[in-house]
Parts: sequence; structure tokens; C-alpha cells
Amino acid sequence: MSPKLTEDKNKRKGKNKTILFLYIAVLLFIIWAIATIWLAMTYKLNNKNNEENEVINSAFNKKNPTINFNSEEDKIFENTDRDDLKPPMETVLKDRTLRLKNIKGIFGNMKSPKEISAFHSTFGKEVVYIYHSHSRESFLPYLKDTSRPEEAYHSVANITLVGKMLGRAMDQRGVGTKVETVDIVHLLNSRKLAYTSSYNVSRELVQLSQNENKDLEYFIDIHRDSLRKENTTTEINRTKYASLLFVVGTGHAEYEKNLQFANNLHTLLENRYPALSKGILKKSSSQGNGIYNQDISPNSLIIEIGGVDNTVEELHRSTEALAEVLSDYYWEENSESR
Repeated sequence: MSPKLTEDKNKRKGKNKTILFLYIAVLLFIIWAIATIWLAMTYKLNNKNNEENEVINSAFNKKNPTINFNSEEDKIFENTDRDDLKPPMETVLKDRTLRLKNIKGIFGNMKSPKEISAFHSTFGKEVVYIYHSHSRESFLPYLKDTSRPEEAYHSVANITLVGKMLGRAMDQRGVGTKVETVDIVHLLNSRKLAYTSSYNVSRELVQLSQNENKDLEYFIDIHRDSLRKENTTTEINRTKYASLLFVVGTGHAEYEKNLQFANNLHTLLENRYPALSKGILKKSSSQGNGIYNQDISPNSLIIEIGGVDNTVEELHRSTEALAEVLSDYYWEENSESR
């Protein structure tokens, strides 16, 4: 064989070896990349599971959802007048500048985070009545010229927008719901009444609706808390929710039925959304109104959704969770009508 042919053959062998080494290097790199990604995903999943278990374990260690004032820790709830605040009417009537112009649209356009299939329906009957005794309770993130909880009131950007979100979420789940958006503060002012008469005026609306519609079974008075964000916000799976608090007035003979209703909802929430419900606050007549129109029906409650610092996103997540639980409870209690 000629020297030239031998040299060409050796060159080809060298080239083939180089290509082989490149293939091996690329293959090893791909194996390394897959292993790295797999280990990272496994680590992240384990961390997430551990965090979820911590949340669940923390929530289920609560044996009694009823809030008592026996320890220093419980005194976070000892501001028992926060549902019976007595702001001067000029403060409540003052319309502060809004940070966002289309506040109604922002609240109204919030969509359910998941697909909802209504397997049941009340077929046009309204069976839940949502109202707002403190109709102008507002949220500081949307008020431009104040950061003080005692000034968080507005005629438009207020708790009625949260009640509407809850009503829509109930309707989506087949439970006919009427949302009362009458401005209680306007009625108080027109009658020259003080803010302390709010429950008396809202009672008139509840009784009027009850007389007009005998199908109404559940009466929910929606409020927001006056406490600050650290006390009205919870985190579930790294997502922030506005905390829920049930308030039961013990100033009438049949309050234990309302208490049982609150306890049932609290338990359902604990099972599905651990730590979303802060529990049940019982209030006697010596601590405030004490009745809160709950003598009208055994299925009557005050539900506080969030507080002065919560955002529309946090409030919306909580109304969706509450609607899920309340609608399921309704269908369970009315299983014969399915």
C-alpha cells in the first residue's frame, strides 16, 4: 500500500475517533442534565409536601373553633367592639379619593380560578340572602388619602362588592342568591340616625325580603374586620387569602342553632382550606349588639371576610372558598330536593 493511502486511512481513523468522542460527550451531558432536572423537581416537590403538611397539621390541631379570651394569644380577638364600632356619621359619609377609577369593574370581573360545574340547581329560587349592615366598610389599598382603619369607609369601594362576588360564586354553583346592596349609611343619614342603628335598619331589609320570599333559608351579613393585615390574612399553598371569621350573637334564646351552623361551616373549611377560618367569635349583649338579626333564622350569621388591608385578589379567593363550602352544605342539607 502506498504511503499516501496509509496516511489517508490514518486520518480517517483519527477523524472517526474524534466524532465518537463528541457523541459520547453529548450523550453524557444529556444524561447529566436530565439527572439534575429530576433531582431539582424531586427536591421542590418534597419541600412543597412538607409545607402543605405543616399547614394541615397546624390547622387540625385546633380542637375548638370557638374563640375564648383566656390567654394572651387570644387577646387578638378581644377587641369585641370591632363589629359595633361607633364612628361619627361625618367620617362614614366622607367619600375619599379612590386609587383606581373602575373599582366596581375590578371586583366585578374577578373570575373563578377553576371550572365550576353546577350539578344541582334551585331553578330560579333564591334561597340565600346576603346583606351588609355596615355597607360602607372599605379597604385601605383602594383609598388614596388615608391609611387609618377608622377612616376606611366609602360609598362605592366597599364590602358590598365582596358580597356581590360571593353571590355570583353561589349562583355559579346552582344556589340562587339575592345580594342586598342597599346603602345602610344613606338610610341612616336620611333618618338622622347614628351608626349604632345599623343593625336595626338592616333588620328591616331582612324582614322585608323574608316576607316577600318564603324560599329564603340562609341569611349572611357580610363584614370586613377592622384589624390589620397580619391578623386578617392567611397563606395556603403559598397563596394569600383573606381570613374568615364567624360571629355569633348569644343575646337571644335560639343562638345555639346559629352556633351549630357556624361550627359546621368552620369544620368544612378546615377540611378543605386549613387555617382559612379563624374560628367563631361569640358575642353577648354586654359585648355589643348581641343579636345581629340572627334571631330571624337558625341559619343566620355574620361572616367577616378579610380586613381593612386586604386586596381584591385575596378577598376573591376567600369568597370562592366560602361559596364552595356553603353551597355544598346547602345541597347536603337539602339532598331530597336534588
